[in-house]
Amino acid sequence: MASKTIGPAINGPGRRTCESWIDSFVKYTEHLESATIYRTWSAIAMIAATLEQKVWVDVSTPLYPNLYTFLIGQPGIGKSRAIMAASGLVREALPETYFGSTSMTRASLSDHMNEAKRIIMNIPFAPIEYHSLLVVADEFSVLMDQYDTALTAAFVEFYDCNPYSEGRRVANIRIKIQRPQLNMLCGSTPSNLLQTLKEYVWDQGLMSRVFLIYSEDRPLIDPFDQPSREPPKDLIHDLKVINTVSGEFSWTPRFQDLMNKWRLAGLIPVPDHPKLRHYCTRRWTHLLKLCMISNVDRDGKLVLDEADFNRAMNWMVKAELHMPRIFQVGTTSPDSRVMDEIAYFVSQYNSGVSEYKVVNFARTKLQSYAIRPLLEAMVTSRQIVSVGIDKQGLRIFKVPSEADPTPGVSRRQRT
Repeated sequence: MASKTIGPAINGPGRRTCESWIDSFVKYTEHLESATIYRTWSAIAMIAATLEQKVWVDVSTPLYPNLYTFLIGQPGIGKSRAIMAASGLVREALPETYFGSTSMTRASLSDHMNEAKRIIMNIPFAPIEYHSLLVVADEFSVLMDQYDTALTAAFVEFYDCNPYSEGRRVANIRIKIQRPQLNMLCGSTPSNLLQTLKEYVWDQGLMSRVFLIYSEDRPLIDPFDQPSREPPKDLIHDLKVINTVSGEFSWTPRFQDLMNKWRLAGLIPVPDHPKLRHYCTRRWTHLLKLCMISNVDRDGKLVLDEADFNRAMNWMVKAELHMPRIFQVGTTSPDSRVMDEIAYFVSQYNSGVSEYKVVNFARTKLQSYAIRPLLEAMVTSRQIVSVGIDKQGLRIFKVPSEADPTPGVSRRQRT
């Protein structure tokens, strides 16, 4: 089996051209129509992938800074642009990086991981051997088009870097990997994510290990007003330097105090959405991983301090603030879609439309017995309002505007 040897490692900083690779990447990609939070977390994910298992912090057992990062948002919002820009720099700077396929089964993932062998020369000690793989998929639905229990179990196993073995009767295949590790950077729409990952999946191990980065920001950049851009030599250079950092983290007393106080305080602020309940149990570990990434991004001295705690906390809390929106915008029932179509139909009549026309339109979308309850639900939720009665005694419907009064509420009460 082929393996790649990493030359003599250093326990500290090389000569950098950027104060922060992450911040410099965000600045370099400001011409992309992609939210700042997407570009920031794509950069964070690529630092994690570059570090592999070359750095760690010992908290009863070694903890490595690998991450599972999913950028979530509606189509065309810039997820893929951020993912491709960040992963493209890794491909350019570190061609020896092992990338997994965009679409995989558990068996193919195991094969990829088995091939992703690293050997670090550790003179005068014995060489260090491990396996580290990076999966980049701008569409999670391509990586997993339907929920795959076996593939999900492998994701969980490879996140924790536990020893892995597999035997297959076909061709008498035996795979043994002592230290497998996986990093993932994926994109998805809210609806695709929730459709693929059924309700019960949120009570299992995978999603407790994933950072869900949601944004509704759609920056508009003039594509005709773009200066010619040179290849980012400083980013490529610094990524190569970051790739040489190796060793165990230590920490300052102040960092230890901050981490312990945060834990004793209940890890506040805690996301309270039910689907994030198990994610919350891993937040202390998540923060520690982000602190390692922050430290190497800043200087690579491998001493965690207050600046790393504050920076990592800022990244995590900003991401968690928007996570619940995923479950609000991603859950759309068939009835909800029909309501949207009826509301659009009604909106085409500026002065209102008679109930019989609305019912006839709804008949093309629903069974007759369901039309009346649906219309009443739309009236109750003020998707449509009754603005009068026609000659046949039927209601006239209209889509309310901001200026329309709320029934039973005076103008003075509204203001």
